[in-house]
Amino acid sequence: MNDNIQLYAFSIHRFYSMSVIELSVFLMQLIDTCKEGDGVRSNINKKRLLLYFKSGKMFTAIAQIEALASEEMAHRLTWGRFINWHGGIGKNIACDVAQEICNRVSKEVVREMGPNKTPKAMTRASKAAAGLQQIVQRMSNTLHFKNVSHVHCHSSSKEDEMLMVSDLRKLKPFNRKSGRCHPTFQQMEVSPTSMVDMKGLFTWLERHKKQIAMGIKE
Repeated sequence: MNDNIQLYAFSIHRFYSMSVIELSVFLMQLIDTCKEGDGVRSNINKKRLLLYFKSGKMFTAIAQIEALASEEMAHRLTWGRFINWHGGIGKNIACDVAQEICNRVSKEVVREMGPNKTPKAMTRASKAAAGLQQIVQRMSNTLHFKNVSHVHCHSSSKEDEMLMVSDLRKLKPFNRKSGRCHPTFQQMEVSPTSMVDMKGLFTWLERHKKQIAMGIKE
């Protein structure tokens, strides 16, 4: 027992570093999956996300693709979650993001109507939002015109990265040192999924499987 406690004391800071790396790599995986428009990887990511948090809607989406939907519909659900407006490899975006862009364009068009707003005109503008976005984007590309963004511009992260590298060299988080722990997270595991209650998770999955079979919505 004392040996286990001592080993845990040696490893707390290392566990924190390993957990940060795991979550960072998984976040990179999610971003890359969207950019590549990879539906198969997206389904795998959803299954992994169930280990981090329980979502009835996500489980239902997985069940539809794996068992409930027809082969054609499952194919659509797998590969129809991304859109590529500009063409090229690695330039996909999520359909939800595309919908938000269309909503923004619709609002801009309606705002510019001024006193000429009518239900019919606003409906027409909403239906044409996606086409308007593509026309404006193609014109901007042809004229080599770039919008100056004051909201989503990003400063260089090089200084922050070098500062983190300097701190890591001093801390040496992957070397074991007795009694060392992060001041905020003093109880850490080597992975966020290490403490998952698998019995409780499978009970939750079985309950949702029965609810889906009986047609009960969460």
